[in-house]
Amino acid sequence: MGNETVLTDRQMEILKIRTCGSSQSEIADLFKTTKQNISSIERAARRKIERAENTIKFVKMLKAPVWIVIKENTPLDEIIEKIYAEGDDKNIHTIYDETALTAKVEEDAKGKIRHRKALAKLEIGITEGGDVIVL
Repeated sequence: MGNETVLTDRQMEILKIRTCGSSQSEIADLFKTTKQNISSIERAARRKIERAENTIKFVKMLKAPVWIVIKENTPLDEIIEKIYAEGDDKNIHTIYDETALTAKVEEDAKGKIRHRKALAKLEIGITEGGDVIVL
C-alpha cells in the first residue's frame, strides 16, 4: 500500500502504532532508534497528510460552481454573508445554518482566522450539493 500513498512504508507503520496508543519512546525502542527520529518521521507524515487533504479539497473545488476569494482582514461575518449571497446568486442552498457555517469556516481555515478576521487570503467553494470547501 505504501506505493499508492504519499507516505513511506515507515511513516505508515509509525502512524499505525501511534494510533494504537504507543508512545514515541516505545516506538523508538521497537525500531532501535531515537525518540527524536520517530518524532521527525511522524511530523513529516502528518505534514504530508495535511497537504494531501488540501489537494483533495482543491480538486473538489475545481468542480464547484461557486468559487469565492476572500481578502486578508475580511471580518468573519462578511465571509459568511458572502458565502450565502454567492450561493443564492447560483441558486445553491448551503447545507449549513449560520452557526454551523461559521464553525466550519473557522475550523477548515486552519489558523487563517483569528479574532473573527481572515489573517490571509482564503478560497472558498460551494458545491452543487451546497457543501462549503475552504482552502
